[in-house]
Amino acid sequence: MEQSKTVVITSANCVTAGLLIPKLKAAGYYTVGLIRKQQQIETDKVIIDWMNSDEAKRALEDADYIVHLSGEINSKEEAIYIQSNLTTTQIVAAAARKGKAKRVIFLSYPGADVKQKNLYLKYKGEAEKLLTNAGKEAVIFRCPVIIDSPEKPSRIDTLFKPKNGKGVPVIGTGKQPMHPVYRGDVVNIILAALARGKAGIYDLSGHEGMTTDEFIQLVNQNPKVRIDHTPAWLSKILARFIKGLSPTFVDILLNHTDSVYDTDTYGEFGTTPVSIVGLWSKQSMI
Repeated sequence: MEQSKTVVITSANCVTAGLLIPKLKAAGYYTVGLIRKQQQIETDKVIIDWMNSDEAKRALEDADYIVHLSGEINSKEEAIYIQSNLTTTQIVAAAARKGKAKRVIFLSYPGADVKQKNLYLKYKGEAEKLLTNAGKEAVIFRCPVIIDSPEKPSRIDTLFKPKNGKGVPVIGTGKQPMHPVYRGDVVNIILAALARGKAGIYDLSGHEGMTTDEFIQLVNQNPKVRIDHTPAWLSKILARFIKGLSPTFVDILLNHTDSVYDTDTYGEFGTTPVSIVGLWSKQSMI
């Protein structure tokens, strides 16, 4: 009997990993989860404090495949962007270059580029460059806003729901275009990319375009849900003072929500995108 292939997952305690890990195990892969702090996850093996762990580096070197999910989009400190998006990738790239991994799969963001002024996009771009030059097959998926199912919404979904009788706060006009992608599609395409498809950088967006306001109306299943818009200029000022809201994230919400739906991405990996509108509309009929 052929020995199970090993998949090492960084940030294995994130929402995407939580859906991916059971599918990897069901497909016969041996899974190793790399996390920072002790937490119960479903991988066959767990390594904590992974960025400072020799055991984690050996696991990455011994992996047949690496799924790199680490990243930070909303921080007030550039050092956090560097550590979460770049330093983690330096560790992964070094291990991949030295080790036996056939392929590294990485989640990035549309518009990632080393020349970007936005810190998140800049360091995602740096990470893409590192992995592309690591001497192994790198499959990079640029995912915009990721949305879950209504039965199990994530923070991004609940972030756009009214609380305490107030309207949903939105940065900017609410007319920013977007193509949100269903997390289940992201998980399915990562799983498929272990066995098929060419290395490269792919746009992985949903096929339904909408504005930020339309997205909010969708997740609330209410076209009349109250939405409170904060002007761009004021949002940039507030980001300096409000905890949990960074200038970098404000810039993402104002200027970098849009992405490209590319049918070739799904075709390359033999998957079909789910209709987010249909998915959330079903909930309103229950």
